[in-house]
Amino acid sequence: MSAVKVSVLAGQNLYLRLLILLIALLSALSASWRQVGALIALFLAYMLLDIRLFIPLLRGLRLSLPFLAAYWIFGTLFQAGFPSLALFTLKLLLLILVTVYCFGNLSLDRVLYDTRALRRHPAGRRLFSYIMATGLYLRAYARHFKSHKPRAGSSVGGALDGMIQAGAKVYGATRSVDSLLQRVLDRGREEVTCPASNLAALILMALIVLISAL
Repeated sequence: MSAVKVSVLAGQNLYLRLLILLIALLSALSASWRQVGALIALFLAYMLLDIRLFIPLLRGLRLSLPFLAAYWIFGTLFQAGFPSLALFTLKLLLLILVTVYCFGNLSLDRVLYDTRALRRHPAGRRLFSYIMATGLYLRAYARHFKSHKPRAGSSVGGALDGMIQAGAKVYGATRSVDSLLQRVLDRGREEVTCPASNLAALILMALIVLISAL
């Protein structure tokens, strides 16, 4: 058993997290001002159970600022109504909030433990391997671009050369990625199952549905 103490939110089942994400996104599509505000308040209240989630939340909000600025500029240029712009902004903030709630404290051990039944089947193991390998390659690209940031005034050709160089470097690390993926899949660490965590997730889903129905 894992001796690491986790918060109520960190112990939630992976599939419940994905279900919460799906329900929240579907609810937000046709949500009104009042419903979006209530959903944001609900998720913020839940995240108080694990205040560490506010760190990735702030990071996500900071990364969304350029997109929001561009959205408001183009919306103003095309004379979009202020209520529509504001409601879309709130829905985007809700999307960031829900995503951070579902994945901000999701550990690899939690994923491996909750997908153990899926990985017993060849097709499920191949699907899981593909998803994990994609994540590892994306992380490798992120590390490369973080250490090789394009200089101000770089030409389009220079940017393309940088992308080709990144692709060649990441492709050259294929063997390392495959080795790391195999070690990940062979990990057999058992996670703590906390009924209170899953109960909290079920209550959250019920509240989301209730808010959407009001």
